[in-house]
Amino acid sequence: MARELYVYSTERYLRDGLVKVGMCEKGRHKTRIREQFGTSNPEQPLILWVRELPDTVTDKVIHAQLLKNGINKADEGVGTEWFYAQTQDIKLAYNQVVFGKSRTESYPPRKEQQEAVDKARKWFYQEHPEDVIGGASHNRFLLNAKMRFGKCYTGLLVAKELNAKNTIVVTYKPEVISEWMEAANTHVAFDGWMGIRARKNSSIEPHLSEHGDFPIHDGEKVLCVSLQDLSIDKNGNTKVRLEKVVETVWDLIIFDEVHFGSGTDRAKHIIESLKTKYRLDLSGTPFRLIQQDDFRPQQVFTYSYLDEMENKKIEIEEDPDEEGLKIYREMPNLNINTIEITEEDLNQQRDTFLTDDLDFSLNELFKANKSGFIYEDAVDYFIDGLTRSDHQARAISVFGKLGSQLGCPPTRHSVWWLNRVDSVNALVKKLKKHPYFSKFEIINASGASNSIDDDDEEMIIVRDKSSIESAIKKVNEDPTKLGTITLTVRRFLTGVTIREWDSILVLNDGKSAESYYQSIFRVQSAWVDKKTREVHKPESWVFDFAISRCLRITHEYAKALADQLDQQDSFNQSTDIYNDNLTATVQGLCDTLSIKRFYEGSLVSDSTSAKDIFEALNLEGSRIALAKRITSDVLVNFGSLKLLEENPHLYDIIKKIKGYRTQDVGTIEDFVQIGIDADKLKDKSKTSDDIAEANEDFVEKEKDKEVQTRKKWYATQIKRLAICMADFIYMTYVREYNIQQVIHTKEPHFFEVMTGITKDEFQTLCEYGFINTLALNRIVWEFKQQEETSLRPDEYIYESLMKLVS
Repeated sequence: MARELYVYSTERYLRDGLVKVGMCEKGRHKTRIREQFGTSNPEQPLILWVRELPDTVTDKVIHAQLLKNGINKADEGVGTEWFYAQTQDIKLAYNQVVFGKSRTESYPPRKEQQEAVDKARKWFYQEHPEDVIGGASHNRFLLNAKMRFGKCYTGLLVAKELNAKNTIVVTYKPEVISEWMEAANTHVAFDGWMGIRARKNSSIEPHLSEHGDFPIHDGEKVLCVSLQDLSIDKNGNTKVRLEKVVETVWDLIIFDEVHFGSGTDRAKHIIESLKTKYRLDLSGTPFRLIQQDDFRPQQVFTYSYLDEMENKKIEIEEDPDEEGLKIYREMPNLNINTIEITEEDLNQQRDTFLTDDLDFSLNELFKANKSGFIYEDAVDYFIDGLTRSDHQARAISVFGKLGSQLGCPPTRHSVWWLNRVDSVNALVKKLKKHPYFSKFEIINASGASNSIDDDDEEMIIVRDKSSIESAIKKVNEDPTKLGTITLTVRRFLTGVTIREWDSILVLNDGKSAESYYQSIFRVQSAWVDKKTREVHKPESWVFDFAISRCLRITHEYAKALADQLDQQDSFNQSTDIYNDNLTATVQGLCDTLSIKRFYEGSLVSDSTSAKDIFEALNLEGSRIALAKRITSDVLVNFGSLKLLEENPHLYDIIKKIKGYRTQDVGTIEDFVQIGIDADKLKDKSKTSDDIAEANEDFVEKEKDKEVQTRKKWYATQIKRLAICMADFIYMTYVREYNIQQVIHTKEPHFFEVMTGITKDEFQTLCEYGFINTLALNRIVWEFKQQEETSLRPDEYIYESLMKLVS
């Protein structure tokens, strides 16, 4: 019979340091504790810890180990199973008995964490056919998982799976090193390992000496260093303390938050300078990275917000009475509220901030210098509007009527995300003097104290996570305070968790999906009472004052996830021509993020569906914009031309594309050289617009006229292929929504007639990267959407008219 160990106490006994350590049938600990308490006890039990016991271990064995560790038993007056101990003492005794390890943590990997480890191992050990690996790097793997997935623990499990003796963790932010150290030095899975800081801090944790010597240790080593600390010049020189780091041959390098660091030349140089066998990249939003680097489907493990919400749903369905452990239910739901700012919200000054976008400029509204805000009156009016609870309250009243309507807590801990340090400093001053916001603790997390004068002596300026946590703790104990407001530009919005943050106000014009989702997921962290396991934060909120920006970024996030699903479907040969991953993913985000839109100051919102997003974005542009995209250089991948050297038959395929028939444009060697010269473009390109612009410059700035002609010819062939594909899609009966549906077409002969190449040859060009397939996939989908509106013009016009009159 399966059994479990349980640990509980009461508020009074905890003050005395007493905990009860007992045993019962597995899954019955709550019932067993209620039986011991009865119904008349004035105090409720606080369940501190529960863990399954092996068949050969009883609670008496754990009791004996506690006594052996110097933990004293309580007097007989409270029972025979009470000890003067902390939860960590019980964990240690349990792990010593069950695992034979003197460590305090022993939680097993969750299902998705183990799947990530297994997939990484399979890729690193090349357990795939050669055609699956192709030209991708067999020693590099990407773990794409949202925050709180447990990337530190999972990353070290990968290191263990690879039998890595020396692992180096390079973090983008120094603040996250503590999480890596805790995982390496406290969990029984890594018993015998030593987590080492490259730079000594105030703790007593192992660290490199000033001369760069490693602590003496015979087991596995995990060195943790930040990019800010790790400097390597072009000759390979570094700080004396880090010289042995550069000289060491590492079994595995783990690059944490790779989406921030990998885009800079400095970071690339540092990573490439380190000697390593395997590389594991970790990120929650690696959108540009996946686009720029040739990651294969089996080279990436993805765990998104949608996956987490599905697990949460399953956990609730399987355990409605909450008898079991809460894993996913501890994560709060995230609610995105987008709010249109009107003239009434800015006291008739909205025209000042209008832009070419559908939204107005938040950066302009909060524009400031060292003297204060440029548009002082507009900011005052906006700030006052945030707090209104009377009949004049409008949708921006997120700390007033709207906040109350949404169910925001009475004591609130929010983070406000602005664009510039001067704006943060000016807003901090203003909030501290405001009749309502002065009741909050205002925290300046901009990282700079410029323009702070003598009147701001009490301003809290923080540069580390603990300062924010201390301020929050102090406020929670002060009944006169309404909460805390942390204002920041970028600090603490990646790789750091402040569990009490319940909401974020997006007060900037940022358009990066990576930064946006990294930032808003900060408030979706779990806040659970360590003693009672009560969830303090079941809901969390995003307040975004730029509706179209939010919808556009949601579409971009969904597109990145859908592209990976498309690639995975293709690899598994499970592509369904009727399956539209993009629409399904967009709808999934709309449902789980509960995106609400508040227009014209109304306190009644419109819900958001996938159709709403596509229509609001006008399919990301008009037919003219789509035509421009089809004929732009974004589709062209010049770098792949270097593959012609080993695959000359691909040149014949390119020449067959329906279009120009010039046969003597150049030799294979000429195009291989173009591919070699184009490698540098890959490093510089980040967005689709960047790619198109870089490719155009690559062609137009070529001084050698013959080489320029070859580049233009190749780019034209690729763009002609896209145009021919559009004709094919329009003229076929089956409706294709992505490239895979085109490749698996039931009309292969017609495809060849329209494009000049076979569908197999087209697939080959895609697989070798001659076409930017992500960009082409987007074009295929958008073209189909545009086509469908033209196929039913009467219905389309009727729907448009109904919207105008409603």
